[in-house]
Amino acid sequence: MFYENELNFFRNVIERSKIKTVIITKTEIPPKIDMGIREFLNLKSDYEKLFNIFGDDNVITKVVDPFFCNYIFIPLSDNKENTVLVVGPYTKKIVTKDEISKRSTEYAFSQHIVTQIQKYFSTVPYLNDDGMIMTLVNCLGEKIFGSLENFSVTTKNISELSDTSFLNRIDTGDKNEDPWMAVQLIERRYNAENALLNAVSQGLLHKAEMVFANIKPSESLETRIADPLRNAKNFMIILNTLLRKAAEQGSVHPLYIDSVSSDFARKIEALQTLEETDELFSYMVKKYCRLVNRHAQKNYSLLIQKVITRIDADVTADLSLKTQADFLNVNPSYLSTLFKKETGVTLTEYVNTKRVEKAKHLLLSTNMQVQNIAQSCGILDVNYFTKIFKKYTDKTPNEFRKG
Repeated sequence: MFYENELNFFRNVIERSKIKTVIITKTEIPPKIDMGIREFLNLKSDYEKLFNIFGDDNVITKVVDPFFCNYIFIPLSDNKENTVLVVGPYTKKIVTKDEISKRSTEYAFSQHIVTQIQKYFSTVPYLNDDGMIMTLVNCLGEKIFGSLENFSVTTKNISELSDTSFLNRIDTGDKNEDPWMAVQLIERRYNAENALLNAVSQGLLHKAEMVFANIKPSESLETRIADPLRNAKNFMIILNTLLRKAAEQGSVHPLYIDSVSSDFARKIEALQTLEETDELFSYMVKKYCRLVNRHAQKNYSLLIQKVITRIDADVTADLSLKTQADFLNVNPSYLSTLFKKETGVTLTEYVNTKRVEKAKHLLLSTNMQVQNIAQSCGILDVNYFTKIFKKYTDKTPNEFRKG
């Protein structure tokens, strides 16, 4: 087809948002496009209804089903197989476990049905706004049909077409838990975790944000204990451990990771609401990505990694070339040449930069005297400290503090 590149690009963008796309024919509809929820709840007729709403060949149809899930059906022209691209499901509504429990009590559902419905909604991607997706749909439609005037977009709400609520028609008879749905939930969680860890280990914040956009500790967690906040905290503790290991895989020394990880451990235990868990999760991912970007040492040899870690650990120590070389049992000239080759600066320049960075922080965040700040940065002579500081900032310490 002449728009194959555009179609592939569209599907790639959509699937990066964790929303599935599949090409089907109007005559042969594969099972479980709805992720198996209707099969489990014995709603075969509803599944057939969902995939029998195709309009004309030049009509793109958006469907909202009784499960609050959205599907988009895009007819593909220029082919002989009468095919349709299906986008979805995704939901624009957060279906909470409390809401599911309330409905379940109302309709006297057994616990295994409640569990499966909870698993279903924890698997379906959530979007606060699908405006960008619909913009992409219109762009693809323009390419397929030649212009915006050659096709239309319509929305159908299946629940409005039903005579009775789907909840009334669920078979509440005793049945075993659907292993397929349970497997899919586990696979989705592990895939999301692996994608997140891979992004963090490379310091790719934009990629990590795409992954965690559909992960909310307050909603996507399988209930293991009665207290939902404790449940979310346990999940956050696991995530903190995974993110810590991802940073380590990104060649960040444990020296830098430990303080960040410990700080998050305290913040997790201090959480008071479920909403706070989502905010902290987002911050954790960003913090670990920045940690990798700032302290990753994968481009340095083991020798230079040790030098940099020693400098960052304590700028007040004796960090002269001779002391460093003696500590590592190498020739000073060799160490100097290797350090400049790998970092682009001399060892002295690197040490001075780190000391000035600390001094700038202390000048802005404390009322310490300049002489004391100099000593805290490993320089005992305040005049020499002022000279170094001005060399790197074009200001004296007092001028920098005044702004």
